[in-house]
Amino acid sequence: MKEALETADVQLINDCSDKYAHIQFHTDLYVESMSNISLILHPFYQGNQTNTSELAQEQIHNELSKIKQVIDNFELTDKYKLFAKAEKQVADVAQVIDLWNQMKKEAISVMKIPLQTKQWFENFLLPTTYWELAIKKTKHKASRLRLETELRKCDKTEQSQYLPSGISNIEATRLKKDAINLCRKFQRASSQVEGRNGYLSLINHNQRGFDSNRLKVLTVVHNFDSRGIDGKTPAERLFGRSVKFNPLFEFILENFTDLPKPRKRKPID
Repeated sequence: MKEALETADVQLINDCSDKYAHIQFHTDLYVESMSNISLILHPFYQGNQTNTSELAQEQIHNELSKIKQVIDNFELTDKYKLFAKAEKQVADVAQVIDLWNQMKKEAISVMKIPLQTKQWFENFLLPTTYWELAIKKTKHKASRLRLETELRKCDKTEQSQYLPSGISNIEATRLKKDAINLCRKFQRASSQVEGRNGYLSLINHNQRGFDSNRLKVLTVVHNFDSRGIDGKTPAERLFGRSVKFNPLFEFILENFTDLPKPRKRKPID
């Protein structure tokens, strides 16, 4: 009897070990895929190589197929169709890479600097600045280590290949600021509007709704008065130095007219 119980315990332990290993394998697969997707959505890869939306979409769909494998193997119920929604959004999310690349080309084309300096700016200064900013914004240790690896791939020896020997420290500092401003315009998600959307969702949840005028006001306040960590409004980050905006509430006060008079009540008979 004792031997039978010991044999049953050993069998149970082996079965549980196999199940645990199965669960752990798919858990690691899911975590790795999510981490890879996060690293794909950058304007550069392999250090200073220019990324494209087409390449990003292909890689993201490969990672999503691994997540689909986890869903199928464990027969998980996707009640809210989140996986299908994610697949549909890949093209729109990846499109920001091409948009930023176009913005980068236009910004570099109008720079009044020698061709060799432009090559140094595009192939070395811009990618290194981007990875440096991404590392500062990342709190997750594993993700930060992967970003640091990308930064190291921007081989320091390449700087001598592009950097003109005659560039001054003042000009290098100015170009560094230009690189920072350009890199900050790359947004990997809809973080610019999440604050506004979250507030609207709360208001809509607490009330039956709100009219179009209120929506317009909230949109204006978000675009021209809310400020990020760089002290700039979304409108300033979008248009850059080419367009100047007056402070929102100072502008309102200067153009404020008299309030309409209250409605006259009908006399009570």
